[in-house]
Amino acid sequence: MARHVDQNAAAASDLAAGIAAVLPALARLADRDAVALRLADTAACALGAEHLADSGGEEGTIARIRRYGTWGQGPCTVWADGSRASLDDASLRNGVAARYLDYNDTYVGRAVTHPSDLIPALVAFAEARGIGWDRLIGAITVAYEVMCRFAEQAQLAGRGFDGSSSLTPLGAAAGAAWLIGLDEKRSAEALCIAALDAGTLRAVRQGRLSDWKAIASARGAMKAVFAVRMVDAGCHSPEKVFEGKEGFCERIAGPLSIDAGGGARLPRTLLKKYPVQIFIQGLIELAQQLGAGVSAAQIASIKVGMSKQAVEMLGGANAGKARINHETADHTPGFAIGAVLLKGRMSHDDYAALLKDEGVLALMASVSMEEDAEATRAYPREFHAKMTATLKDGKAMVVSQRGPAPMDAASFARKLDELWPAGRPRTWPWQLAGEAPRFPG
Repeated sequence: MARHVDQNAAAASDLAAGIAAVLPALARLADRDAVALRLADTAACALGAEHLADSGGEEGTIARIRRYGTWGQGPCTVWADGSRASLDDASLRNGVAARYLDYNDTYVGRAVTHPSDLIPALVAFAEARGIGWDRLIGAITVAYEVMCRFAEQAQLAGRGFDGSSSLTPLGAAAGAAWLIGLDEKRSAEALCIAALDAGTLRAVRQGRLSDWKAIASARGAMKAVFAVRMVDAGCHSPEKVFEGKEGFCERIAGPLSIDAGGGARLPRTLLKKYPVQIFIQGLIELAQQLGAGVSAAQIASIKVGMSKQAVEMLGGANAGKARINHETADHTPGFAIGAVLLKGRMSHDDYAALLKDEGVLALMASVSMEEDAEATRAYPREFHAKMTATLKDGKAMVVSQRGPAPMDAASFARKLDELWPAGRPRTWPWQLAGEAPRFPG
């Protein structure tokens, strides 16, 4: 049946119209293998988190999400067990699980974001609409390209807003609009609706972190899909959502623009080798170098020099001096350094034991951070870091790097071995029409 067209609908925001206009060019940047690698990484993170939730110990966020949702019926797949669920429940559960371990990918610009936070909602939307693999791969590409381009420009932290969960709705709305084939005008309106309540207060990551650290971005992606569905049903957005004194740019993000130039961003997103915040990835490698030449018992203190942005994001000069929990440990440099120096490893299922290890906690308390001017100048092109260990005999050892080693095939295979449940086939947890990409690893 033909849909009624409202001739009085307001014109979409200029920026939203600009985004909608470049979606076809962004979709042409799709790299099937690069998308497949990020899909597999996201699925592995989700399955590892769900498996950890089943292993006993204290109840966590995933157990609460399981209570929240209704499972057993619906068009979408719960990745952990293959059961069915509604679009919203599957998006939330899979999205929270993928984010929970802080092990999924990262893109660093002015804002630090986790683009794969939007993948579970797009997969569920494809399942719900019966859309095949090829269109999903294009939609994920579009979503990443919009989100990463805005991450390069957005000035969120200084305005009191979180980076990843404030930009996820915009990227996900672009991807979802492309997924179901909205025209340019309706895509722009969907982006406007998604932007209306996209901003997430930075308080979500301050102090003793809560369940919302893992939930916020998944919910942002759900809001984006909701916006696209509303427009597809005939709803209209306000005009000038991004512009003007009350718009998204003025109130939340600062100036933003969009084009399809500069090459694809999706292949530049960073895949993590360790379940910790992105700036701690390199510190684990430096701790491994340090541990090869000195024992933890010989160390009196450790000073870490990083960019101003990294120091601030990791909690400042005295990060780790207060009590931590699982949600804060993965953003605490001293915790990871202590774990590697004392235990020689840092795995997602080590956290419970490490948080009770007095030796790790004591070494963590000896770690401090400071700004390194050279690292600040290099940021965000490179993540320079220097680690200086002062030994109990007064000597010092220094190790440094220009950035962590990139993920390679061997490292990704080890990550899959760590996260993928034993005995479970390494195939896509969901099924879509068309030819599926080869599962990496």
